[in-house]
Amino acid sequence: MNFFVATVLALLPRRYRRFFTPHEIPATGGILSGLLEGIFSLGLLIHGYYGYVDARIAALPTEAMTQLAEKGGESAVMGVGSIFLLEYLTRLVSIALIFFTLEGLFRCIAGIGNDEALPSLPLQLVAWMHDQLDAQNSERRLGERIVDDVQPQASRDTLQISNCRPKAWSELTTISYEGDFYQLVRESRAAAPRPFIYILQRKPVTGVIRGISPYDPAEVLQHQES
Repeated sequence: MNFFVATVLALLPRRYRRFFTPHEIPATGGILSGLLEGIFSLGLLIHGYYGYVDARIAALPTEAMTQLAEKGGESAVMGVGSIFLLEYLTRLVSIALIFFTLEGLFRCIAGIGNDEALPSLPLQLVAWMHDQLDAQNSERRLGERIVDDVQPQASRDTLQISNCRPKAWSELTTISYEGDFYQLVRESRAAAPRPFIYILQRKPVTGVIRGISPYDPAEVLQHQES
């Protein structure tokens, strides 16, 4: 991946990076991205401070500054400078620049220490909100939550479970139901209101038990309440 492209894309959360590349952003891109973000933000912060102080001093009457220097000397003038510094650092723009300076430093350290290209936090917050909206829209499209329909098959060792929501099961999952262990053998789709169909088979006594997932047909309603 082009180094410049990696540096820019490192600012984006994974949700948005995939629109530009299917590949992972190398840690070097995250390191340089964080370093440039921190240096650029710090540079703007320092440059803005000198401009702010010059403007504040220019706005003060010359006589007032002269009297202040005569009465309090150099320490009094430095005290005024400290007040200006405090005023400057509490401005909204200054707070934002301080945040991005620290964020850039943190992203750079994360890239060095964890070999990971961390995105910018404000963009990540946008991505999280985007994820929440997608989840809410998906929930509405799936319709009302209803209890699963569990149907034992002729062999009695096989269950057909019809659900209104998808399950996070795989062939490696051991499903625990009414004191027995089952494994997923097939899944399919059907019409609403229970479009997700799972065929489970009782595990043999000699089967390997791993990744146990307790199952309750009414658990889908519990997720709704939470």
